[in-house]
Amino acid sequence: MSAATAETAEVLCKRFGPGRLPGADNRVVGAGYAFATAALSAATVFVVVTGFESITKHGLAAFGPAHGGIYMFGVYAIPFVVPSAFIAGAFTWAQRPASARYWGAVGGIVATVLTYIIATPLTISGWYVITLLHPEWTMSSNLPRLMMLLGIVGFLLTCWLTLPVGAISGYIHERAVVET
Repeated sequence: MSAATAETAEVLCKRFGPGRLPGADNRVVGAGYAFATAALSAATVFVVVTGFESITKHGLAAFGPAHGGIYMFGVYAIPFVVPSAFIAGAFTWAQRPASARYWGAVGGIVATVLTYIIATPLTISGWYVITLLHPEWTMSSNLPRLMMLLGIVGFLLTCWLTLPVGAISGYIHERAVVET
């Protein structure tokens, strides 16, 4: 990433993005905001990329259960992944070693992996509640195995996008905080 691109992203984050939210000037809280924003962005890109054909064919109706596809995992996971990313980002930056140089990208990857660990049981629990509300949808009664399987599958399906986005978000966040 060029220095000009990173600088532009830092300015945009401070002016229009999470930099304007309460507590964003705190390194830890700001990291939470940065990773929540990154998670929302990555999930949105995942939904659009994996559901492009269905979305263009069916429009907004593609988000109904009749047109379910792999992109629907992203749609249903967003309410759980975004808060999980906030927690993971804040926790990761709170644990930052004082002597760590170039922490941004490494911390970004750590926070991204931690997001999967936090979000998987929350997402599965949410899907379980949805199946209770919609009995026509089925879910295995073996929830622990299902959580592990969907967590691994979710990681494998999305890591191509989330790991680079996490590294870039961490890099930009660290630069923005150091310069303030």
